[in-house]
Amino acid sequence: MIACVFITSFLGCLVTVPLFFRYAYFLDLTAAKRIGLFFTALVLGCMPLLSDFSLANVLGCAYPAWRATVWFLYVFCIILLTFTVARDVVWAVLYKAGVAVSPFEKVWTIRLNAATAVLALIAAFSSVYSGLKVPDVKTLSIVSDKITVPQNVVLLSDLHIHRTISPAKIKGIVERANALNPDVILLDGDILDDDVEKIKPIAELLKGLKAKKGIYFTTGNHEFYVGYKETTEALKELGFTFLENSGEAVSGSLFVAGVPDMSGKRYGFSVDADKAFADSSASQFKLLMSHTPAAFKSADLTVSGHTHGGQIFPFHILVKLANKYLAGGYDGVYVTRGAGQWGPQMRFLAPSEITFIQLLPKGQKAMNITPVFPVGEPNPYGKFFTGKTYLTRLNAYDETFKTSLGNVTFEPAARTNWHKHTGGQILLVTAGEGRYQERGKPVQVLKAGDVVRIAPNVEHWHGAAPDSWFSHIAVETNPDFNVNTWLEPVSDEEYK
Repeated sequence: MIACVFITSFLGCLVTVPLFFRYAYFLDLTAAKRIGLFFTALVLGCMPLLSDFSLANVLGCAYPAWRATVWFLYVFCIILLTFTVARDVVWAVLYKAGVAVSPFEKVWTIRLNAATAVLALIAAFSSVYSGLKVPDVKTLSIVSDKITVPQNVVLLSDLHIHRTISPAKIKGIVERANALNPDVILLDGDILDDDVEKIKPIAELLKGLKAKKGIYFTTGNHEFYVGYKETTEALKELGFTFLENSGEAVSGSLFVAGVPDMSGKRYGFSVDADKAFADSSASQFKLLMSHTPAAFKSADLTVSGHTHGGQIFPFHILVKLANKYLAGGYDGVYVTRGAGQWGPQMRFLAPSEITFIQLLPKGQKAMNITPVFPVGEPNPYGKFFTGKTYLTRLNAYDETFKTSLGNVTFEPAARTNWHKHTGGQILLVTAGEGRYQERGKPVQVLKAGDVVRIAPNVEHWHGAAPDSWFSHIAVETNPDFNVNTWLEPVSDEEYK
């Protein structure tokens, strides 16, 4: 952690010293003022040294505002240099072409410096918003013949929970992740980044995460920096499963595993993906968490974080030089930009993300809806449907409630055969766009929130729109005498 701060401060000085020469040195100043401004530039470059958590003991309740200000000034300088270099390159080209004054002409330099500083300030405030807001969802669809049933995986990495982070942001991340209705949630390292006792109330917000088949975590480099034992125990106490050179089958076709962060080697930990997948079978899709991006031959997909996608441009360049992968998808590897950030709670040209991974059977179209209920298993009544559908029983018939509820999910263009119910049926549309038609009547377009009341013995069909997944809850009415009669398939001509 200390090394990170010193490196960041050194890089900061490489930013602020050029700014001094471009913005102050050429002015008509006394030697004393120039020296004073030069040392001011050095202090601005070394701002990360003034953000250390130890200062909280000195500054008390003023520390969060102090830390935010320190990092804001630091990032503002980085953005200002970026804009200045880009401006000066264009200016030099225009000067060479004979359509602009010299880039060293004092009056125009002062004017353009002022304008550039204003633009950089606006960009800096924008980067504050980008860092503080709840990340958007980025969807990744993976098709594999090893996957037999769709699996929804939410990937959260690099939360960097510390004592001054906004609890509202963590709560928002939890709510947005849960809204994706995941089967599995993966916490891919750098989740906790401070003294565990200092951040306990914020970290406990993660208890709100919900996944049907489990929540798993592995270590990042910052878990080692702030305390391996303390952070891993804290996450286990929240109810999460720790995967360290180990794995677990979360369904018949999906095996999830994790390895320690590469930095763990300095602490005596080994990285062994083969050991992590020792209990998997050849037919299972192997999904591996490795905080630092790397490719592993034993994994079908490795998900990583660590890079933050550069976080503050132009650090993208340095991060890419230090890592084979920066952000996004590569051959067998996906690198998330992460849901949080280290140091400044700011992001510039590197938006944070909550990654939503859809693992789909081969030949299946990527899901473009967010189901309210689990997609479930392939529909056992599939012979009465055209296309692929999935069924989740929400409530089986019993003598107390005397009704059954089933959530049916349709792939695009999938639909039922013509059919009827002697006791009628009610459809509650929960996601996507669908179609409904009664014999002899026009087709109706269905959208989330619609309710369809189907009278007894009315021949009808229902299904998905051609370009949209579709989910509805089927409510069996009058179950004591309700019998389904399946009829002929709906032809392509009727469907259109």
